[in-house]
Amino acid sequence: MESRRWQAILILLVLALTYGLIFMERTAPGLVTPELMRQFHLTPGILSLMTIGQYLVYAVLQIPVALGARRFRAEHLLVVGTVFDGMGTVMFGLSHSFSMVVVSRVLVGLGDALIWLNIVAVLARWFSFGIFGRVLGITGMSGNVGALVATIPLAVWVEASGWRAPFAVMGWTLIALAAASFVIFWRLRPMHPEVRVPQERAPWDQVFRQRRELWAVALGHFGLMGPFLGFVSLYAVPYLRTNYGLNEVAASTFLAFGLAGALLGGPPAGMLADKWGVRRPYAAVTVLNALVWVVLAVFRLPLSLMAVLFILLGAANGAAVLTFATVRERFPNPAQGLASGIANTAGFLGAVLVPAGMGLALSLHASPRVELMVAVPFALSASLVGVLLKTKPQKSATF
Repeated sequence: MESRRWQAILILLVLALTYGLIFMERTAPGLVTPELMRQFHLTPGILSLMTIGQYLVYAVLQIPVALGARRFRAEHLLVVGTVFDGMGTVMFGLSHSFSMVVVSRVLVGLGDALIWLNIVAVLARWFSFGIFGRVLGITGMSGNVGALVATIPLAVWVEASGWRAPFAVMGWTLIALAAASFVIFWRLRPMHPEVRVPQERAPWDQVFRQRRELWAVALGHFGLMGPFLGFVSLYAVPYLRTNYGLNEVAASTFLAFGLAGALLGGPPAGMLADKWGVRRPYAAVTVLNALVWVVLAVFRLPLSLMAVLFILLGAANGAAVLTFATVRERFPNPAQGLASGIANTAGFLGAVLVPAGMGLALSLHASPRVELMVAVPFALSASLVGVLLKTKPQKSATF
């Protein structure tokens, strides 16, 4: 039993490292957007095509990926996704036209689409209910560690070597990690064997039978992931440079504040969900997220308060792992993959719409208040989680 416990920890470490690197390359382009705009002579609206292409592919593929997981092993899909992520990141570093940049981010989006849902599926085969929220929180935290590295450390690296070399290194590292992961997954047998349900049709009826829960996880992820990820991955650095006169490294410090908040937000949220159930912490996080976006959009704040708000937004984003803890708690096993896919689609649909709306707003009226106001309706929609979810008794914690 002790050896199995260590195997589970090894799997968690592999998944955490994979997610950390993928999250690093996912958010890193936001740091170099000023360079891309100068080099390729782009307007904010055109620049947003880079992020829209990546996240639109991701969002569109979430339900097919969830259904595909019923036929293919999650471990195999995860390895394939990591390879696509690595290839797209290398291509981004080699891009000499904006069309090549967009294609590279679409390839990254294709790889990303195979990552998170399959990480959740692999974790579910190694960890039981009572510890699952904490494990999700740790994995989400690792992603935010990667995103944190993509702030000040990456800014210093880019300043020293240019923006191309870091992306090439990240891409080849991901490809090497995919190869190592394949070997580990092949050698270790999960603690909880995969459940195969003898049915030909996808469990749409089981998912839509729980409409309130489905709306809760979809809106929750839509409002937590969309505004933060859409803003940080594209417009946060230009916003801070234009409106506060910060240089690239100083602006990246505020991204670091937000991502540090995301780093710290996941594990406590998971622990509270394991202790009290998902409803209360999930509802509290969505309300906090909405309030912070309203304050950020309405008031021009000193940099000290901006730092606090970035931390709070990051913490709310880190707690978005509660979406998947909710799915596992509220949906029957055959429907969990599809429900997770729908929720993740909603989250990254938000990440498509927010930068698209911000780019359009900036093209029509170059106002930071108008730009940030775009995120407010998305954040407010998530605050309905507390109304839609009902309290449910807890299950005991086991490995």
